[in-house]
Amino acid sequence: MSECGGRGGGGSSSSDDAEDEGGGGGPKGSGSLSPAGAAASSEGRLRRGLRGASLMARRRPELLCGAVALGCALLFALKFTCSRAKDVIIPAKPPVSFFSSRSPVLDLFQGQLDYAEHVRRDSEVVLLFFYAPWCGQSIAARAEIEQAASRLSDQVLFVAINCWWNQGKCRKQKHFFYFPVIHLYHRSFGPIEYKGPMSAVYIEKFVRRVMKPLLYIPSQSELLDFLSNYEVPIFLFSCSQDLLLVTGLFILSGV
Repeated sequence: MSECGGRGGGGSSSSDDAEDEGGGGGPKGSGSLSPAGAAASSEGRLRRGLRGASLMARRRPELLCGAVALGCALLFALKFTCSRAKDVIIPAKPPVSFFSSRSPVLDLFQGQLDYAEHVRRDSEVVLLFFYAPWCGQSIAARAEIEQAASRLSDQVLFVAINCWWNQGKCRKQKHFFYFPVIHLYHRSFGPIEYKGPMSAVYIEKFVRRVMKPLLYIPSQSELLDFLSNYEVPIFLFSCSQDLLLVTGLFILSGV
């Protein structure tokens, strides 16, 4: 008997060879196999492959052991890699300064809200500029805030706070739905939110009105000129000193 697993002797070819040659019941002279013949041919090849592997394993068992060891090593390496991959988390990049170091604006780019509260309590007037570094409106307002701060630096402390970084206290304690946000604090009151245009001229005017809510108008002509531009409450004050009567109008400017 042949070692390759042939079923019988004699001069004729085995049934497996006949299946491979495509003669298993198909029309003579045809070049294609029927579905049943194709299935039988595949089964025959698989059977011969298994017999050959079994014979090689009996002849050289070290190959089988090596294959098993290699497969186990690959499985172990794959499992170790997958378990380590779950622990790999890329942290967010730390924030950087939003304003330059030469800017008149104090930039708390790490969201130090506690420090902002500290400097606010120690200052007469403080403007807090809450921003998100990716926000286009915040980026556009940056130059306007710097311009207003340069004009009012001797009277007002401008503080910018990054309220977007997830590790900053501002992000954890404040919940803004838009950026930027401007809050103005006076020592005796606040905050007052600024909702006007992000322009240095309007921001400066807003701050000055909060700093000096009363406006003295000494004459009637100046009063008429003022009323033509503003609609605000009017309060009348008068005082006398050494027989000199001084009467004037103080206007409570609208913020």
